[in-house]
Amino acid sequence: MGAVPRRRGLTPRRHLPYLDARDLTGVERVLPRDLPADPCVVLLAFRQRQQADVDDWVSALPGLPVIEVPLLAPAWRMVRGWIESGMAGATQDDVRARVWCAYSPVKQVLASLGEEGHRRMVVAVVARSGEVITLARGGPTPGTAAAIQMAMGRQR
Repeated sequence: MGAVPRRRGLTPRRHLPYLDARDLTGVERVLPRDLPADPCVVLLAFRQRQQADVDDWVSALPGLPVIEVPLLAPAWRMVRGWIESGMAGATQDDVRARVWCAYSPVKQVLASLGEEGHRRMVVAVVARSGEVITLARGGPTPGTAAAIQMAMGRQR
């Protein structure tokens, strides 16, 4: 599936709901309000094995503001410290601030994005208002990477 631009009147409005998160340096964040840029590339991953696709997206989008969001079910919140310290230990120091861990019902978040299923990660260009400008699933392809760059106002 390629990138899907939001078109007025043709597709349902997609938005990223407000999500409480904490980055791997310990700073509390709220998505999308605290995004480092407006718009920003948000990489939502639901399973550890999706990290390779996340890494590929980061490499495909040099110079663009990107955050990585491991989105876990609320039941995992009780072991949040253990999960996040494990992630932080495996993450380079200069990357920790852009990894924001969130605990929220995955199906509900995906539904707000107009998507289903958590087998493939989501990459979205998101405004601080929560509006999703464009969205793709899975690892990058030349076409989806170009669509994300174009939505961010850059072309190779």
